[in-house]
Amino acid sequence: MNIPSYRPNYYSLDDITVTQERIPCQTTQDLYMMGFLDASEKSPNLSNNHTLELPLWVVLQQDERNPHFEAQIPDIYSAAYKEIYKADANYVELGALCKFYFELGIYLTRYDGTNSVSEMLHVTAQERMKVLKDLCQNVGNDSLNVNSKFEFIERLLFNEGCKTNKLFDDWLQEKQVHIKSTEIATNLRKRKRSLDAETQEEQ
Repeated sequence: MNIPSYRPNYYSLDDITVTQERIPCQTTQDLYMMGFLDASEKSPNLSNNHTLELPLWVVLQQDERNPHFEAQIPDIYSAAYKEIYKADANYVELGALCKFYFELGIYLTRYDGTNSVSEMLHVTAQERMKVLKDLCQNVGNDSLNVNSKFEFIERLLFNEGCKTNKLFDDWLQEKQVHIKSTEIATNLRKRKRSLDAETQEEQ
């Protein structure tokens, strides 16, 4: 299974797509002739403490010694959502909320001084993996709206789980057929021996 790396991977298309996600940022200084970065900004410049959204890769590539933007944690990783996840993490349709919920969250942990994001990711994954495993065994991917219910990594795990479960079911059916054929052959041999014994007694 091609699970994306949890570390930056220059050659991974999945990783590139994750870093294209836009996150809220705030400027740390006046930026001249950079107003085009914010489509709603009428001025050609961006003033200090100006709030805008930028692709994650822009923030990752900036010079840490003199950063122009300060990344902020999106609302889906806020304390309010943490309470929702804690109440019932499986009720939330992560796929509709954020296509790359876990991958993006892992990137954002570097900007979270309280470690609340990493804790949220861990607890949410623990709760959802239990249900995901049951769905792989009992539901199958034909009767579930996977795209809205699961985010990217969950979809990969779910599809792989369904495939593995089907392979196991196919193996069990082949095993049962083999066992049945073996039983039939054994019964035929027993019957032949019985007929041979009866023939010898008659002679």
